[in-house]
Amino acid sequence: MEIIPIREEYLISIFKLSETGQSVTNKNLSDRLGLTPPTVSEMIKKLKKENYLKDKKTIELTDEGKELVKKVLSKHRLWEYFFTEVLKFNWKDVHDNAALFQSVTNDELFDKLNEYLGYPDRCPHGAVIYLNSEERNDDLVKLSHADKDKEYLVRRIKDERSLLEYIDTLGIKLGDKIKIEGYEPFDQSAIILKAGQKIRISPKATSEIFLKELKTK
Repeated sequence: MEIIPIREEYLISIFKLSETGQSVTNKNLSDRLGLTPPTVSEMIKKLKKENYLKDKKTIELTDEGKELVKKVLSKHRLWEYFFTEVLKFNWKDVHDNAALFQSVTNDELFDKLNEYLGYPDRCPHGAVIYLNSEERNDDLVKLSHADKDKEYLVRRIKDERSLLEYIDTLGIKLGDKIKIEGYEPFDQSAIILKAGQKIRISPKATSEIFLKELKTK
């Protein structure tokens, strides 16, 4: 179980919902957190008073709220990088351990660990380590929305254990170059080519795999 203050859990959920381009509502925040709408409403009021959320009807992070989230996520993702690159954990096994360590990581420890690891800009799943990178994910496209016959790099995959286990069985990794062959008419499974091998990917997974288009000269 993640050891993370409930305040930060709310702010991270708001941040991640915003990243998808959704308007954050009491309903989708309640669904994501598994809490009742009245409980969420009470916490939203507290976060507005603490200046982590804007004092308006919509649910939006202030600059202070965004900075806090980016700091927490950077700690978490740096530890994930440490577990995979140094201790050789499988990428599907690092999330819970990273959550334990992030909660006790002060700025001094973060700086030392960051220096030791060489200031990586992304975690093992391809998510940005914000304190090390200005890079954004605006130019990434979901596999479910990729164009037929175009080539892409696999850039990010959602950090969800069952999904990562499935991706491992397909032999797909971050940085792989793929070409979109098309989509099955019946269920919209993606058919891709990787190093000459044809791979079928479940429609449930295609919305959680993010690609960067390779521009042709």
